[in-house]
Amino acid sequence: MAIADDIPVRRMNFEFPEDMDLVFIEDDPELSYFFVAAWMMLPHLEPYLIRSVQAAMAKVQDAPLLEEMKRFCAQEGQHYRQHAKMNAVVKRIHPAGPQLEALESEVEALFQRWTATKPLRFNLAYAEGFESMTAAGSVTQMEVGMFDYMREPIRGLMFWHIMEEVEHRTVCFDACRKVGGGYFYRLTVGTWAQMHYLGLCKRFAGAMIAADPETIARYNTPERAEKRKARRKAYAAKALPKQLATYMPWYNPRTMRLPDAFEPARAEYTSLAASVQ
Repeated sequence: MAIADDIPVRRMNFEFPEDMDLVFIEDDPELSYFFVAAWMMLPHLEPYLIRSVQAAMAKVQDAPLLEEMKRFCAQEGQHYRQHAKMNAVVKRIHPAGPQLEALESEVEALFQRWTATKPLRFNLAYAEGFESMTAAGSVTQMEVGMFDYMREPIRGLMFWHIMEEVEHRTVCFDACRKVGGGYFYRLTVGTWAQMHYLGLCKRFAGAMIAADPETIARYNTPERAEKRKARRKAYAAKALPKQLATYMPWYNPRTMRLPDAFEPARAEYTSLAASVQ
């Protein structure tokens, strides 16, 4: 398969109305807010990933990998632009809007500082840690059928995004091997990066939950709590082995078993794209 077929650049045009339901995961406001909170960072984190990969391209001679790195940057550029559209609506309609805006400014300054001051191998290892975590999570989300109990339009944005995370799952790993440190450096920085990112997610999510206790309380019934518990248990059972596998010396994202839902999702979002390159 050609690289353009492996990592196509789809230009999407999602619409996010002012009355969209931010509890887009059925009966689960906390998890819904966690995902929405995580995406608040993407217009700042993903440009950092792009800058890191672009800086590494000057040190790569492998033509196929260079093409994959270009396509990684193009896909990530589409991702953060679509998320920025949704984030603008979230900040207008959610009571935590001002706090989210302040946290965004902090995150933007952080990643700009890292681009300017951190060594390339650190930035690449951070990118690879993030990408290996999202690839494992994305595959799990498809395997457990999470998208069956999500609401549009946020469902579509998330499904498109995680599908493309799986498409470009090898790029930062390969760039790290070419340019960055060895296994132990990747493991150390990459694992720290995951904890760092998740810590930021919790800060954004915490702001949203604290500012909207009425919504949280409305979903706090025994039946809904039991449903959430069962879903999260099923997810953890699938996700943990995949995440642990990324820490092994023999880990290679090319050997990752892809879920049955992956290829149909690729075809669906290719057909929905405004253009594909």
